[in-house]
Amino acid sequence: MCDRLCMIFSLKELQALIQLKETGTMIGPNYVELGTKLKPIQTYNASRKSPCPILLSEKHIYDGMPSKSTVLTIMQWGLSPSWEVDDKVKLKYRITHAKKEKLSKIRTFQTLLEKGHRCVLVCEGFYQFISTGNKLNKQAYFIHLQNMFDTRIEREIIRPCYIAALFDTLKQPDGRELYSFTIITVDTPTNLSNRISSQMPAIFKSIDQARDWIDFVRIDANEAVKLLVNHEEYLVIDLVSNHIFKKSNIGHECIEIISKPTVEETSATHIDVEDDVDMKVIEKHIEDIEKQHEHQITRFINENERNQSKKVLDKKTLNITGVKHDEHTLRTTLEAISNRTN
Repeated sequence: MCDRLCMIFSLKELQALIQLKETGTMIGPNYVELGTKLKPIQTYNASRKSPCPILLSEKHIYDGMPSKSTVLTIMQWGLSPSWEVDDKVKLKYRITHAKKEKLSKIRTFQTLLEKGHRCVLVCEGFYQFISTGNKLNKQAYFIHLQNMFDTRIEREIIRPCYIAALFDTLKQPDGRELYSFTIITVDTPTNLSNRISSQMPAIFKSIDQARDWIDFVRIDANEAVKLLVNHEEYLVIDLVSNHIFKKSNIGHECIEIISKPTVEETSATHIDVEDDVDMKVIEKHIEDIEKQHEHQITRFINENERNQSKKVLDKKTLNITGVKHDEHTLRTTLEAISNRTN
């Protein structure tokens, strides 16, 4: 599970950190606004429905682009399925997580996989709120990757987490599309499962592996699912204070490491009711909705496929070569990120 996210990178920093090898040179991903034009935020404490940085195949936006072309955009955390068009089929909970083993069993996830709606969440790390004995008692953990040595500046730097996700679009009353996503979870490595939840987000070990997940034409769904394996050698688990429980706490204090647990009762914190809902309850809720309204959902999905208009590439408004920083700007940006590791 993933209860909150740490997203402190600016778009400029992400474009410096994420270097894509294109035509023999390294470039940062181009930033594209989608649908409802969600604005990026920088916070140590992002909760459900937050706008989050996402890597996406550009072919989902412009048909003329190759599927390997990668762009950076913003989507809302918590999947709103495209078939959720009226109150009869409205979900009670946002779909924030999707277990790997459920991808082929729950119709919503299966459809997104078949359509190639794969994307990657980029963040510094995530939090888990673990029950300690009494279910009401929670302890917070911050889970992230080991810092990496960046040869471009000869310094240690924060290693971003590339997390597997699925996305969908839901047409809003004003005609614009809301892009939202759900995080895919896998079994936690055995030697870590005694400390944290038995499920955790699927983190790719490199940007190349993340791009394989995104490339829905070259890598089919079956092969893509095989990429969903955690690499425990890079994982770091920090015991952090209860600052993270309160949504209004968005600063560095959220990831400050503590030496011993500071357990609090859920009722005394600001943990949302939805944060505390077991994934099994949400999965059962989705399956019930799909079963009760199977014909309506199927009809809508089929009609949506037929009526989806083709998007045309507009070279005047899109820099299709991505972002190539000059050496001074790139170094300055990376050094600013590196300073946060000290």
